[in-house]
Amino acid sequence: MSQAFSYDAVEYPAHVYPQLHPSRLAAIARLHGVEAASPTGCRLLEVGCGDGLQLLTLALAYPGARFVGIDLSATAIARGEALRQALGLDNLQLVAGDLLAWSPAPPGFDYVIAHGFYSWVPEAVRQRLLEVCRDHLAPAGIACISYNALPGCHLRRMLWDVLKFHAGASPDPATRIARAQECLQLLQAGLPADNRYSTALAGEIEELQDRLNPSVLFHDDLAELNQPFTLDAFIREARAHGLEFVAEASYHEMSLRNAGEAVRPLLETLAADDVVSKEQYLDYLTGRRFRQTLLCRGEAAPAPQPRASEVERLELVSALMPDAVTPDAQGALRFSRPGSGGVRTDHPVMQALLKLAGPRHPQPQPLPALLDEARAAAGSQQPREADLETACRFLLRAFEVGIVELHCDAPRFAADAGPRPLASPLARLQAQAGASLVASLRPSMVSLDDAYSRALLALLDGQRDRAALLDALRPLLEANTGDGRKAQSQHAQELETTLQGMASLGLLCATA
Repeated sequence: MSQAFSYDAVEYPAHVYPQLHPSRLAAIARLHGVEAASPTGCRLLEVGCGDGLQLLTLALAYPGARFVGIDLSATAIARGEALRQALGLDNLQLVAGDLLAWSPAPPGFDYVIAHGFYSWVPEAVRQRLLEVCRDHLAPAGIACISYNALPGCHLRRMLWDVLKFHAGASPDPATRIARAQECLQLLQAGLPADNRYSTALAGEIEELQDRLNPSVLFHDDLAELNQPFTLDAFIREARAHGLEFVAEASYHEMSLRNAGEAVRPLLETLAADDVVSKEQYLDYLTGRRFRQTLLCRGEAAPAPQPRASEVERLELVSALMPDAVTPDAQGALRFSRPGSGGVRTDHPVMQALLKLAGPRHPQPQPLPALLDEARAAAGSQQPREADLETACRFLLRAFEVGIVELHCDAPRFAADAGPRPLASPLARLQAQAGASLVASLRPSMVSLDDAYSRALLALLDGQRDRAALLDALRPLLEANTGDGRKAQSQHAQELETTLQGMASLGLLCATA
């Protein structure tokens, strides 16, 4: 089955990927000395864009920017084009076409993104993608290309081989999916115990089943083309096209904390001069199976190590909250967030800064203003330059291990619901269509598990106050409770709680 036909026959789930957002890519590039364009006025190309969901969120967030998406699936592009027209977005162009036969119009792009593409296309298409980056990236442009990576995919490839063997050569996607799912169950039940091969394969089966979506299984794991690469091999190809390694979009995966302590000194030495070798050894140590690599033009000469001084120009998003009310005997406080690690600091200004940023999550906080607030709260008598240097170094370390986010001109959205809440028009369209997953303005994917949340989101057009919303929702609420009069106060409280939750998830638009 051809790639074009397969993606037309089986819809790939639409998704947005926060790590690929240009506000994050710009921040990483600037940390490494590449003056990437602000998303607010950038030109961005996405290759293999599917239905363009990621581009739709960007076009809404940045009306002064220009976005182009190309995909071989005419069906996917048609879905995206219908949404584009419904949203009235004239800063987005969606193209149904073959990259081999397509040439971008001048003046080129500040960003080129190809996610879930490089490993799943023929060699000629991979070469064409790199040519597009070489010929159409701006001088400080950034390309972000994801691909299956080695050595981790050696293990997964064993499972791919078994699944494709069992799925057979049927041209019917539903048959192949059903047989692959059957195969996973057979393997899980039939692998012999106390066997190294079984242990390795069992881990792969468990991980695949945890994230399994039938469409993803079909396209990612039963694909006719699925070629993993070492980072070293990928960068050799990139350099042959005049491109250079900058960093990884999942920046925390570059941290030496991912390696054992005994080998860190060697990796630190490598990182100073040959960051690609350092990253390749890290892959060998961790069994990495997927990369999202940032590239720039070779002449942009990215710095191998991040520059802490660049943090001053960025925005902080932090969900870290103090673990205790007061510092310990050493004057230190530990800050953490659910599902992640933490950080300990005895610096009063850093403590104040994190205390300010945490409750404002997920709103982006420009560092200069946040630092001034923190200095005032802590009563700092130190020179501002000293506190700024400390803050930049501290936040860079926190970003390197993935416990805070750094952005350049991140999207704006409402911090609270306001008197007449206005939801993202894209999320409203998705909710009206009955989607259980919608795209936020951050952007991220937000799960709407119940009919009440979907109905409420669809009503948030900026025209209705609380009374009007309750009136519109009354039939649904009474059907759920069975006694509308008794539950009126409960309905009002549930509405307020849900609205504030939507604001905290980035679903509501900031209004003047």
